[in-house]
Amino acid sequence: MAAPKTYTVVEADFYDQQEGLTVGATVEAIPGSSADQLLVTQIIGHAFPLDEPVAMYASQLQAA
Repeated sequence: MAAPKTYTVVEADFYDQQEGLTVGATVEAIPGSSADQLLVTQIIGHAFPLDEPVAMYASQLQAA
């Protein structure tokens, strides 16, 4: 598995926000199953861990 990289969330829909993935959040993500997908594995500084990775489009994240 690839090492996680740090990103900033630049776009988040309602469901992403329910997971804690709000615009401006700093996250760690790994490549997903397709080229335009990233799997968020951790929200940096968040009080609780993610139960499972959250899939987001690469365009929703910006390298930090």
